[in-house]
Amino acid sequence: MTRLVERDGELRDLKRSLAELAAGRGGLAVVEAGPGLGKTTLLREVRRLAAGQRCAVMGARGAELERQFGFGVVRQLFEPVLPRARAARDEVFTGAAKATECLFGETGQEDAPGSPYPLLNGLYWLLVNLAERAPLVVLVDDAQWADLPSLQFLGFLARRLDSARALVIIAIRPAEPGADELIDDILAAGELTLLRPKNLSGVAVAELVRRELGGDAHDEFCVACHAVTAGNPLFVRELLRVLAADGVRPEAANAASVADSGPDAIRWYVAGRLRRQTPEVQAVARAVAVLGDDTPVAVVAEQAGLPGSGTVAAAQKLTRLGIFERFDPPAFVHAVVGDVALSLIPADDRGAEHERAAAVLQRAGRPLVQIASHLLRTAPRGVHDRVTLLAAAARQAFQHGSPEDAAVFLERARAEPPAPALRAEISRQLGNCRAHHLAVTDAETHLREALTLTDDRRQRALCAYSLARFRNASGDPHTAIPLLVQALDDLAGADAPDLELEVEGELVGMARADPAGRTLLLRHLESLERRSGRPSAIPDSQRSIEAIFAGRPVAEALRLARSALAGDALTPERCALWAAVHTLLVADQLDEAERRMQRALDTAVERGLLLPMGIIRGYLSRIAWARGDLAEAVEHVELGTAATPRPNVGLPLLDATAVHLRMEEGRLPEARQILESGELAGGRQPHASTLMWLLEARIRLHLTEGDHAAALADALLCGQWYERWGMSLIWDVPWRLAAASAHLLAGNRQEAGAFVAEQLRLARDFAVPRHIAIALRAAAQLAAPAEALRNLAEAADLLRDGPGRLELARTLSDLGDLQLRDGDRGTARATVRRAAELAVECHALELAERLKAGLARGGGRPPKLRINGVRGLTPSERRVARLAADALTNREIAERLFVSEKTVEAHLSRTFRKLGVRSRTQLVTHFAAG
Repeated sequence: MTRLVERDGELRDLKRSLAELAAGRGGLAVVEAGPGLGKTTLLREVRRLAAGQRCAVMGARGAELERQFGFGVVRQLFEPVLPRARAARDEVFTGAAKATECLFGETGQEDAPGSPYPLLNGLYWLLVNLAERAPLVVLVDDAQWADLPSLQFLGFLARRLDSARALVIIAIRPAEPGADELIDDILAAGELTLLRPKNLSGVAVAELVRRELGGDAHDEFCVACHAVTAGNPLFVRELLRVLAADGVRPEAANAASVADSGPDAIRWYVAGRLRRQTPEVQAVARAVAVLGDDTPVAVVAEQAGLPGSGTVAAAQKLTRLGIFERFDPPAFVHAVVGDVALSLIPADDRGAEHERAAAVLQRAGRPLVQIASHLLRTAPRGVHDRVTLLAAAARQAFQHGSPEDAAVFLERARAEPPAPALRAEISRQLGNCRAHHLAVTDAETHLREALTLTDDRRQRALCAYSLARFRNASGDPHTAIPLLVQALDDLAGADAPDLELEVEGELVGMARADPAGRTLLLRHLESLERRSGRPSAIPDSQRSIEAIFAGRPVAEALRLARSALAGDALTPERCALWAAVHTLLVADQLDEAERRMQRALDTAVERGLLLPMGIIRGYLSRIAWARGDLAEAVEHVELGTAATPRPNVGLPLLDATAVHLRMEEGRLPEARQILESGELAGGRQPHASTLMWLLEARIRLHLTEGDHAAALADALLCGQWYERWGMSLIWDVPWRLAAASAHLLAGNRQEAGAFVAEQLRLARDFAVPRHIAIALRAAAQLAAPAEALRNLAEAADLLRDGPGRLELARTLSDLGDLQLRDGDRGTARATVRRAAELAVECHALELAERLKAGLARGGGRPPKLRINGVRGLTPSERRVARLAADALTNREIAERLFVSEKTVEAHLSRTFRKLGVRSRTQLVTHFAAG
C-alpha cells in the first residue's frame, strides 16, 4: 500500500507550500491527527517531493523516552545536514549561530550559554545560513514527544519564517499531556497550514481491501473492515495483514472473521509475530523498544547481547515482517508498533532493561542526558553512581538552558537517595533550578530542606547563601540577612575566601534594602573593604549611596557609581548593581542608567537569569517614566509583569510605575486596583527599600483622590522610613513635597510652606537641576503671582536641557496658566502649546487633551499636535533605529534583538518614513540630536 488514499486535500496543500518555498517564501504546516491516521506517511511523501525539487530536507522524530534529552530533536534535524569540513562549518556557524556550535560536538557536553534565548536565536540563524545554500524542508514527526527546548525552538522559528527559505512541517497528536502549552504556542504562530487528516471513509477502506485481498472483495466484507478499524489507516493496514496471513478470503461469509479480529488487531498481530520469532529477533525488537528508534546497530547489539552480524540479521528479519521500517539504524514502522513491542516486556523487567541501556549508552559515549533519561525509568535503590550521573546530567541540562529538565534529573537523584554527604547539595541545586524556572514554592521548599540536611560548615554556608539570595529575590531581605550572617559564621576558618567574599558582598547589598540593617551594613562594608583581593566594585557602589547620604557633592557619588559599574563586574543577580544604578537615577543621569540597565537585561537574557528580570524591567520602567517616555514605560511594565510571578523583588517597582501610568491616563480605579493587589495592599507599611516607589505611588493616588489625611500619613511615614535608613537629605521620593501637597489640600498653607522651603533648600544644596525644578514648581503654588512666575520660569530653564520631558510639560502648563492670568495672552498660548507638544511626545494623552482644550477655549480650533522626530517612534522602532544608527546591519540587529530580518526591515521602513530620512547617515543625525 504505497499510494496514499483519500489524502488528496492534504497533499494539495503541502504541494502548495512547497511551491511557495520554491518562490522563496517560507512557511509552516502542522499535521494534527491521532495515531495511525497517516501523519508519518504524509511526511514521507513530502520528503520525496522535496528531494525532487532539490530542497535540503531536515528530519526528526520525537520519542517519549527522550523528552529529557535537551535539544535532542534539534540535533536530529541539524546534525545530518551540517557540513563536516572546518571552513564550511565556519560559514554556517557565523554571527549569532556561533552560540549553538556547543550543541553539535561529539558528546554535546561543551559549554553552552546557560540560557535558552541565545541558543534559540542562534539556531534560527543557523537554519537561515543553511537555507542560503538550498531551500530547507524541516520535517518533525511526533512533535508532541519532542524535548522542551526543541519545542521552544520550533515555536521561536514559527514566528520568523517570513525571513527564511524554510518550510517547516510538524506532525503532532492532539492533546498530548505535558506539551499542550508549547504546541499551542506553535499553533498560534500566525499564518500556518493546519491539516487534520480524518479517518478513511468506507469507500477508501474498500479500495484498500480490494487492493490487498483481491478486486472481487464483497461489499459486506469491506463494510466489516471499515467498522472494525473505524477507518484508521494504520489499523486497516495491520488488519489486512492479519487477514492475508490467515488466508481469509474477502467474501461476505467471512465478514464475521473480520469482526473476530477486533479493534486490537494491530496489537495482537504484532505481538503474535514477535512471539513466533527466535530469541535473537525478539531481543533486537526489545532492545530497540527500550533504546528508541535510530540507535546505532552496535549499541542495539550490546543491549540485546548479540554480535553485530546477528543483530543486523535480526533487524533485517523484523523489517521484512513489517515491524521495522528499516534495519540500519533500526526503527519501528510506527510509534504504535514500538509501543506494542515495549509493552511485551514484563513491567518488573523494564527497570533492569533501562538500567542496562544506561550502562550501554555510557560505554558508547552517548550524551549524559540521554543516559540519564533511562535512569529516570529505574527504581530507586541508593546507587551512588546513579546519583553522580544524574547530577552531572542536571548540570549539563542547566547549562544548555533547560532548568526544567535539570530539575527532573535532580528529583530522581534525590529519590535514589544520595549518600548523606550529597543530599544537601542535590536539594540545593534542585531548589536553584526551581527558582531559575520561577517555581517559587518548590524552590523555597527544596532550599530550606537543603539547609537541614548537612552539618558540614561550608556546605551549610552554601545552602544558607542560596536560600538567602532566593528570599531576597522574592522581595524579603529581612529574612535573608540572618541567613547570610549564619553563612559567614560557618565560613569562618573554612578556608573558602572567594565564597566568604561573595557572601559578605551580598550581605552588604541586602542590608541596604532593610531599614533595620544600617548598623550591620556599615560594619560589613568596612569589613569588606579590609579584605585582601576584593574587587572595588561592591564597596564603590555602596559608597556612592553613602556619599549622597552624607551630603557630599553629587559629582563624588557619580564618580563612585561609575567606578563600580566600569567593566561590568556587577551582574544582574548581585545586589551591588542596584545601588550604583540608583545613584545614577537620583542624580538624574537617566540615559546612563538606561544603558546600564539595558546591558543588565542583555546579560540576563544571555545567561537565562529569570529572577532578576522583574527588577531590571522595574528600573527600566522607572527610568522611562522619569524621562516622560510613557509608551516605553508601558512596554517595560507589561513585559516585566508577564515574566515575573509573585513574590518577586521587582514587582513592587513595576506596580509603582503601573500606578503612575494609570493616573496619567485618568484611570484611577485601575490604579487603586493595582495598589490593592500588591505589596502595600490594605494600607500595609513598607519593609524594604524596594517598596518606597510603591509608597510614593500610593501617596500620589491619595492626593488625586482628595484624601489629604492618608496622603500626609504616608508622606510622613516615608520620611520616618528614610530617617531610619540613614537618609535625611534628598533621595528618590520627594516626601516633603507630598506632605506639603497634603497640607495644602487640607488648607494648611503655613505647614505646606515649611516643607516646600526645606525641600528647596536641600535641592539647591544637592545641585541636581530636576530636584530644584520640582521644588520650585511646588513653591510656585504657595507664592505671590510675581514670585510664582519667577519660580516656574527658573524651573522650566532648569528642565529644558534635561531628560525630564513630562516634568517640563507640567511646569510649562503651570507657567502658561500664570502668564494668562497675568494678561500675557500671546506668551501664555505659546507656552501652553509647547507644553501640549511635549505631552503628546510623552504619550501623556490626558494632559495633552486638557492643554489642547485650554488653547481652544482661548479662541480658535484645538491645535493639531504631532509627535515629530525620534520621540514619535514606538519603543520597538526606536530600539531598532538606535542600533541601525550605531552602524549595525539589518542582520546584526535581527540577531541582537532575536527577531527576523523582515521585522527589522519593517521597523526601519516605518522609522525612515516618520523621520523623513532616506539613509542611515541621516538617521545618525536624528539620534545625535536626541
